[in-house]
Amino acid sequence: MRPVAVLLPLLTLSVFTVSSALSTDTGDNQALFQSCGGVEETSLPTGVKPGLYRGLLGNQPITLQLPGQLSEDHPADRYSYDRYGIDIALDRGRPGNRTASYALLGVEAVNDFGDRSVRGCLELAADGSELQGVWRTPDNQKRLPVSLKPVNVAAGPLALPASPGLLKLRQSDPYTFLKLNRPWVKVPGGLKERYSGVTYPRVAGGSGALNAALQDRQLALVADALDCRSGYADNLKAGTDFSGAGTLSWQSARLVSLHENVEYYCGGAHPDNSTDGVTLDARSGREVTLTGKPGTLWPGLSKTGLQKLYAAGYPQGGDIAECLDMISVQEISNDYDNYTLYLTRQGLALWPTYLPHVAGACAEVVTVPYSKLKALADPKSPYFRDLYPR
Repeated sequence: MRPVAVLLPLLTLSVFTVSSALSTDTGDNQALFQSCGGVEETSLPTGVKPGLYRGLLGNQPITLQLPGQLSEDHPADRYSYDRYGIDIALDRGRPGNRTASYALLGVEAVNDFGDRSVRGCLELAADGSELQGVWRTPDNQKRLPVSLKPVNVAAGPLALPASPGLLKLRQSDPYTFLKLNRPWVKVPGGLKERYSGVTYPRVAGGSGALNAALQDRQLALVADALDCRSGYADNLKAGTDFSGAGTLSWQSARLVSLHENVEYYCGGAHPDNSTDGVTLDARSGREVTLTGKPGTLWPGLSKTGLQKLYAAGYPQGGDIAECLDMISVQEISNDYDNYTLYLTRQGLALWPTYLPHVAGACAEVVTVPYSKLKALADPKSPYFRDLYPR
């Protein structure tokens, strides 16, 4: 996914990194297709149209995506069970026997630490606009009927409140949209998305624009979670995992602030974690920049100033000599923001984003009292009185 110090990008939404035939050795790939009695094919057969399909595999509802042309963005066909929402990649092929009943073959392969093997064979043929076929194991010991109908995503209703991110998702990634466009579970103070378990706050009595912005941030986290967990086929023994949540840390007349904490393992040598902070205008839902330039709440708080405040507030005692070296001024860059910031009742919270993975354990939240920052604040800022009422 991403190193510990890099923040989760907003609305990257389903990058689709599951295994693909495009990156597999040709000889190994031929062997995989032979396990299903087929050969590799990059184009869809005549009569099978690209797009999204929904229906049943056995008695389980599924969603299938068939890109028109395989590419880096869509390296394989894919489907997901509606009850899980986790992508299963299908290397595209056709039956070796051209007189076979089915025209399209999808090879469902898994990677067990470098040893790729076939778990299932999906064979489909066009029946008008629909797809009919069978899912089977390579040895034919298990066979399940498959029946799918095309989906017009644009014509479907919204199960969630309309928001810019949700509408953008419906247009740019309708497959992920179908997975996420379901009623979410109410939890104290917010909502939980059931596939990923990602929770995020909502503001009771808050503006529609504000809660729409909160929903869009949750959509981004959920998409990252499902993308991470879809990599399980390449990590059978190690598995994958992703847990994330947003926490409301400040609410006033004009400002809402929160932080997102994420822990994940999406393959590779080690698990990772990250923290992201965001402050929003309580009326418009737009993100508020807090520091470093005219028009912000603290225009006098520079990147160097943040570093000094962080170093001064960093916990003392214990075996922290190496950590103190890692957070020193010499270790940071002025080319990007080195801290994520969010408001709390106690003060401005700083979390470092520049530490390398090996120093992830050194990341500590340092909270700077607002009184210590007042001289750096702009009294003309519309948000000044929210933090300095007198």
